[in-house]
Amino acid sequence: MNSRTFGRACFGLLGICMIARVAVAFLPAGPWSPSGYQCGSYYLFLPASRPHTCTADAAYGEGTRVANRLDFLRYRREKFTVDARGYRNLPVIGKPSVILYGSSFSLGLSLNDEETIGVQVARESGLLVFNAANVLNTALSADPIVRAAGFLKADKGLVLMEVLNRDAYTYAGRVPAQRAEPLQSLERRIKNPFAITRVSSLLNMVQDDRLFPNPDRFRFPEEELADGRHMLFYDQDKSFFEKPPDPAPTADAIAHLGADLARHGLKLAVMLVPTGYAVYYPLFRRRTGTDGGERYMTSLAAKLAGAGVPAFNLLPVLRAAAARELPAGRLVYWPDDAHWNPAGVRVAAHAIAPWLTDAVQ
Repeated sequence: MNSRTFGRACFGLLGICMIARVAVAFLPAGPWSPSGYQCGSYYLFLPASRPHTCTADAAYGEGTRVANRLDFLRYRREKFTVDARGYRNLPVIGKPSVILYGSSFSLGLSLNDEETIGVQVARESGLLVFNAANVLNTALSADPIVRAAGFLKADKGLVLMEVLNRDAYTYAGRVPAQRAEPLQSLERRIKNPFAITRVSSLLNMVQDDRLFPNPDRFRFPEEELADGRHMLFYDQDKSFFEKPPDPAPTADAIAHLGADLARHGLKLAVMLVPTGYAVYYPLFRRRTGTDGGERYMTSLAAKLAGAGVPAFNLLPVLRAAAARELPAGRLVYWPDDAHWNPAGVRVAAHAIAPWLTDAVQ
């Protein structure tokens, strides 16, 4: 093949790709279109230098996508906004009194901007909350929190850290600045946030155990509730629930973080967030083993209290809400995703607000 023929082939391939990309953009809302899946799935690929808003007209759950369980597909609208530093915050006026730090539950994956725990806690308590959450990082360090407090000039504020009962936590100490900032990795500077996620979504569509086998189908096992409803749960949440580790190392890591933050004038308080599997376990039609989630979270809360770290265990509150809402056909976690839904967030925020107000004083 000569250079001219090769050049024409390259231009032809590029043209086909461009036409396909434009065609996909005009598809109806759904799994094949850019307005499908979750805006939060693009979070890791957003540019770090400016505010950004993504709107998905037909978002759906991670479990639906990964396990290719289209029988669980339920569309919902999602708006996801990040500020110029890459944190998920709506515009606020004034100096925050609370810095929220945690996993995708605090970040608000699968939720609209107004439905996140930071916004709901602020609404319930009257406190100004800055959401510095990123994704689940179990190697704790004071550095990213202190950095956020520095540009907020919140030198004597409260840090509300979410601890998710999915993994044991350790203390990492100092973290290089390029790793500590949530949006400074190379991946997050990719200008087209759709590309990788869209390819992944389309791959899941053909890995349907008919055209091609789906190697991730069992990452979201299905459980039946007492009323006959079915939900998908993340397999790591299930395995952690069934065999939880000793909570003492996690409590020690959190206490170490609290001591480091105190040297910077910051006070640490912890909200213990349960996974959907832990919340709905008492409502399963068939249960095996013991209630590892309740035992682990109760013990961790007690150990944190003994170390002088205020902690609020959300498991009893969310379990009560789940049992109360189930007869009416309502859920507090998504049936096709690992995260809590807006109803679950409202329950958590209402419970936490008075406790958090006391912790700030």
